[in-house]
Amino acid sequence: MSENKDPYSKLKKQLYLARIIFHIPNFIKLSLRLLKDRKVPFYLKLLVYGAIAYVLSPYDLIPDYLVPFLGFFEDIIIGILCLIGLVKGSPPEVVA
Repeated sequence: MSENKDPYSKLKKQLYLARIIFHIPNFIKLSLRLLKDRKVPFYLKLLVYGAIAYVLSPYDLIPDYLVPFLGFFEDIIIGILCLIGLVKGSPPEVVA
């Protein structure tokens, strides 16, 4: 029997998800600012532009028409990982 002992665990998960969703606009603004900044290395920008091209491309590692949800999820994960790489790889004084 897998019984959840913490009655607030569902609420905690919902609040965690709400915090993530709340920060999405800030993350997008930061990413756009980093793409425009000359101090950010070109290869990081190229990585993001490559991810955008990959997401828009009809060719995927996991085709959307074969496994619709998984193919879409793969595109989202690649985009998010590249944006995280952009933020983590950028100079700290530019990110701040």
